[in-house]
Amino acid sequence: MGIDKNIRFLLESLLNSYRENKISYLNSADSHYQPSFNRFFNRQAIIRNNMFFNISNILSEIGVEVEDVILKRPDIKQFMSTKIEREKEDLFYKNLKKDIELKEILLKLVKIDNKKNRIELYKKHLKKISESIKANKSYSVEVKQKMFINDKF
Repeated sequence: MGIDKNIRFLLESLLNSYRENKISYLNSADSHYQPSFNRFFNRQAIIRNNMFFNISNILSEIGVEVEDVILKRPDIKQFMSTKIEREKEDLFYKNLKKDIELKEILLKLVKIDNKKNRIELYKKHLKKISESIKANKSYSVEVKQKMFINDKF
């Protein structure tokens, strides 16, 4: 019994998005010097890594070779951006955008997948992503406020 091609496509997209999102959070942790922010970024990277393995297990169960799904070419922009360029951007907002994309994929999967155990997993992922979105929004506002205060003086 095969799996719906739309579900498979979304699972593959989700797998690659988790991988990219994990790398983004790790890069953010490397670029940020405030310990609380650094811990947040590293924690989110670990969560994305766990989610990645959850989805890779689902793909393996349905007979999809995970190695064939993972994008082989790394995003050259992620590796070529200099530390100075990375520090200038709001890393929380950057990760927020990626989390919103993940949430959209997960919501689609909840709607179209009919396997109860997978739907439960998607909902767990949605809860964690939603918490991350909320935290990224809050931290982004905090960072912008500090930048505004520093610019005034």
